[in-house]
Amino acid sequence: MDTVLITLRVALSLGVVLALMWVLHRASRKRFVGKTSGRRAATVEVVGRQNLGGKASVVVVDVEGERLVLGVSEQGVSLLTSGQAPAPELTIVTGPVQLPVRPAPSADAFGQELALQTEATESLPADAATPLPMRPRNRRPQRTALPTTQQLQGSILSVDTWRQAAAALRNRRAG
Repeated sequence: MDTVLITLRVALSLGVVLALMWVLHRASRKRFVGKTSGRRAATVEVVGRQNLGGKASVVVVDVEGERLVLGVSEQGVSLLTSGQAPAPELTIVTGPVQLPVRPAPSADAFGQELALQTEATESLPADAATPLPMRPRNRRPQRTALPTTQQLQGSILSVDTWRQAAAALRNRRAG
């Protein structure tokens, strides 16, 4: 019965924490992003930027179908000129399109290359074909001796530690 109560408490606490996080998320989103009140935010696309030296530059920006040329400096941003943004270029396809295809290598070409590689391997001197000595994977010396009981005393690997833990649990249940 205690387990059920603890489980319910944990579930209720988790639910309260998640609800609080959701409320804080909603509040912070409204505060920092701003209310759009159903309006769609304006899309701003930077078309290009040219530095003029120091901290001054000219920026070309498209905003909702209008192209703006802005001057940016340390003092602020000023509008240099504006106009209609050019329409995106569309390509009208009236017939089938042949896509460029890279030719796949044939089996004959592969066979020829394999024969060339085999001939090159056979022409190597005999001493070059001897295998190289293998390096050990682990450079640390391998431990062959098992630790003694005195070395393990008090560690989690000790059998005595596990016996003491089991005895403590038994005494707690009984008492």
